[in-house]
Amino acid sequence: MSTIKIGIIEDEMIIAATIEQTLQQLGYEVAKPASSFQLGLEMIEADQPDLLLVDINLGGQKDGIDLALHVREFHDLPLIFLTANSDPSTVNRAKVSKPDAYLVKPFNKEDLFTSIEIAISKHQQAHNSIRLHKFLLIKDGNKFHKVHTADILFLQSEDNYVSLHFSGDRKIICRSTMTEILERLPEPLFCRISRSHIVGVSHVSRFNTDWVWVGETSLPVKGNASLELAKKVSDFIG
Repeated sequence: MSTIKIGIIEDEMIIAATIEQTLQQLGYEVAKPASSFQLGLEMIEADQPDLLLVDINLGGQKDGIDLALHVREFHDLPLIFLTANSDPSTVNRAKVSKPDAYLVKPFNKEDLFTSIEIAISKHQQAHNSIRLHKFLLIKDGNKFHKVHTADILFLQSEDNYVSLHFSGDRKIICRSTMTEILERLPEPLFCRISRSHIVGVSHVSRFNTDWVWVGETSLPVKGNASLELAKKVSDFIG
């Protein structure tokens, strides 16, 4: 079994060195960090990493989002964005490149490990030829929508309604209860984390005992739901 090799593209070299040291402590192999768009491309070609950690702000004319778009077009690699900037315009630009996870600075060793393992698992699942194609028929006003359950990021209850949230800030609102909706979802792929929220396990980027992140959206975890979520994420990865 070969060790996973990770490429770091980060223009703050002290931060890059700290991340490199942390990755080595976690047992990953690390390619020599790159500090710019062009050096990042050269590192990818020369070292052929299995996963990329890319800072969105690289301080040049082309940033980490430009690099991510290049990777999506010419390479087949899972990619995690590193960012201290979560303003709406940056997030919307980042979404276009479909990163496998986000890490908001500052982050700790556990956040880094969880994000890497989930990103690798999501990437493998996306390339698995045997996939679930279950769907729901959801009535929104006078129109029915055929919704693939794998596309649902999370669900949120709003009085007697449930909103289904998707990428690109899309959502569908239907008249239902969370219990009724949960009974219609494939049980291993969803976890109820509170009275008001259900998350799609495959879209979880990181979590702890109190919060779960779906991309950069944070949702509260109540009671012992974090234990069930941890098991479902582990089963999904395993």
